[in-house]
Amino acid sequence: MRLTPGFGANSLDFTVACHIGEFVDHYLVQHELRKRIFGRLKAEGIEIPFPQRTVHLKKDVV
Repeated sequence: MRLTPGFGANSLDFTVACHIGEFVDHYLVQHELRKRIFGRLKAEGIEIPFPQRTVHLKKDVV
C-alpha cells in the first residue's frame, strides 16, 4: 500500500494505492475502504468540513 498526501484548496487530499486479488472487486474494495475511513473519523470525533460561501445581493441593482 502507498499513501500520497497533498493539499487542496479546501481539503487534505490523499491518494491510496494498493493491490487487490481480483479486478472485479475494486469497486467493493474502494467502497469498504471509504466506509472504514469515515467510520474511524466519526469514532474519533473528527468532522469533515465543507467550503461555504455567503452571497449578498443588493436590491437596487438593475
